[in-house]
Amino acid sequence: MRPTMERPLSSRALTLIWLAGLGLSVAASSLSAANGRPPGVFLPVGISSAVYVTSGYAMARRRPANRIGYLLGAIGLFQAAQVALRHLIPVTEVANVALGPVGPVILAYVLLAYPSGVLAGRIERWAVGGIALTFALLAVATVFTVEPVAHGTSRCPPCVPNPLRITDLGVFPFIDDLNSVAVVASGLIVSVLCFRRWWLAREAARRVLAPVLFGGIVTGLGFAVIGIVSAVGLDFSLGAQVLLLLQILIPIALAVTFVYVYAARGAVSGAVVQLGASPRTEALEDALRHALGDPELIVARWSAAAGAYLDREGQRVDLDRLDVARAALRLEREGQPLATVVHDATLNVDAELVATVADAVRFSVESTELRDQLRARGGDVANLPRGEVTFLFGDLEGSTEMLSALGDAYIDVLAELRRIVREVTDRFGGRVVDARADECFLAFADPSQAMVAAGEIQRRLGDAIWPAGAAPRMRIGLHCGTPDLTADGYVGIDVHRAARVMATAQGGQIVASATVATAVGERVPQGVNLVPLGYVSLKGISEPEFLYRVVSAPD
Repeated sequence: MRPTMERPLSSRALTLIWLAGLGLSVAASSLSAANGRPPGVFLPVGISSAVYVTSGYAMARRRPANRIGYLLGAIGLFQAAQVALRHLIPVTEVANVALGPVGPVILAYVLLAYPSGVLAGRIERWAVGGIALTFALLAVATVFTVEPVAHGTSRCPPCVPNPLRITDLGVFPFIDDLNSVAVVASGLIVSVLCFRRWWLAREAARRVLAPVLFGGIVTGLGFAVIGIVSAVGLDFSLGAQVLLLLQILIPIALAVTFVYVYAARGAVSGAVVQLGASPRTEALEDALRHALGDPELIVARWSAAAGAYLDREGQRVDLDRLDVARAALRLEREGQPLATVVHDATLNVDAELVATVADAVRFSVESTELRDQLRARGGDVANLPRGEVTFLFGDLEGSTEMLSALGDAYIDVLAELRRIVREVTDRFGGRVVDARADECFLAFADPSQAMVAAGEIQRRLGDAIWPAGAAPRMRIGLHCGTPDLTADGYVGIDVHRAARVMATAQGGQIVASATVATAVGERVPQGVNLVPLGYVSLKGISEPEFLYRVVSAPD
């Protein structure tokens, strides 16, 4: 299930709510202090509220579509509002008593739904629903039966009689006892379910659920202790504040781990970059296992002959008999099975991380198939240039829209595009490393020839006669480096950098890195100018790259 919200709040709205929450936390502590509460009471309230609001803000900014951050922030806001209102409007004391469990109920949901924001199990849904319903019924009963004075002036300065209390009927005289029992039972249920989630999880998921286990135990046992102490009528103000301080660690732990989970996407991207443009499926599987901390991850390719997914050892992978802690990411191509990734179910918390993994696996499988096809036709990597190589990456701008407009005629456009690219590459001494759909990946030993070839491709695309409604515009990127050449093709950061250089271009443009300009030196082809663009940040590359536009020189 994808844990998203229909309309996530903007960064500006989140910042304003966060600042308002901090202000409300300070106001709650100040009002509590002004009404004679000791520091051991008013300081933890403000600190706890501020920590919840700040942790929720950090998580919501990180993933605005995940509801966990909003819920943590809501706990802090509600807690601070309760304290502030009881001192500003004394008549709200009854409402505060009735609504006191709202924050803990939200926290119970957060702990059982973390980190996705969705209660995945039926037991968790029934538990949270039952706890919420129980306290809702008790809240209604409290409004009609509880008198604030009965709780003592230490908890109610000043006290205002409850105008809704049905004193003459004596309804639910044991409401306090029922509340205490409900608090104890809820705390124990949350503790048991948090431990159950951690116990059933695998190694990777346990690391993510560790703060949940801690939070569940602290919250659950805290509820139980407070409920028991309240039931026997003891004053537990100091112990309650100690417990409150312990609970401050819960949102901090959740927020830190939440950020850690989403940082995994960067680790996956980095692993894929190191594998180069044609990663072997086995190598990608090992890289994903390391990046995601999931040693049991499996990348299995579909075998039409076997009618099943096969792992690296050729064994069938039965997706219908997976453990509850495992999940399967199925990839298709034109409605047919292509591959699957069996992974820790915790991965599903981040839809973008899943998409990154899917793209990497799809690219690996399709590259492997293309490489096998090239080898079958005699295309061997041994013929690719070695040492210092200039890469040319290109793809069509707006190809999806063009496909929708042309329909079947789009096939003719691709065929002509590939013919032009192949002829130009052969003419200027380059090699086709990869070519699929509307993309091309070429390698040249001579950077000047690569630059001329790029201009020739653009010229021929502009001069060609295309079907009505088609005007293919290719964006081209050039980068020079010294990649490793393995049996599976080029490997290294330079391959990735070349693709990112291309991504900065627009249709019809040629963009080159500074390494190309340096390699060409004084041998800039006749009729070509290099126009400096300055330093540009490339996606996935830590340092900015100095780029040039390659343009035709004026006559």
